[in-house]
Amino acid sequence: MKMPKATTERGDSPKTIRVMVVEDNPGDVYLLEKALKSRDLRYELCRYDDGDQAIRALENDECATPDLVILDLNLPRREGFDVLQTVRSKPSMVGVPVGILTSSDAEKDRHRIAVAGGERYIHKPPMLEDFIDQVGHAIEEMLAGK
Repeated sequence: MKMPKATTERGDSPKTIRVMVVEDNPGDVYLLEKALKSRDLRYELCRYDDGDQAIRALENDECATPDLVILDLNLPRREGFDVLQTVRSKPSMVGVPVGILTSSDAEKDRHRIAVAGGERYIHKPPMLEDFIDQVGHAIEEMLAGK
């Protein structure tokens, strides 16, 4: 994976953030990476294509504790809510922000996410530029609040 150039305010060497991504759409993963690059973030992705893969990885500590989790709700095999509950049940994941990146704009989904411990609900914008800008902004805010 190519690492983007990163900048820091104090001039120190930039920190590489670990991002756990649970998303079955490769196009959305590509756009997520564009959003990270647009913010000059140095990152590593630990990516899973479905809910079962992500839950197994979490249960077996296959991925180093991430700085951020980006999770789709509509996943094959197990839904994103199940993954979010698993993330929130792991002591090693306490304090790790979870952003829900989804095409759902349903109020019931927003409520379920809030109750389950998701920090940010990001509705997938339909326009490419908006997707990159809004997702990049949300990521920066979640990392800043960590």
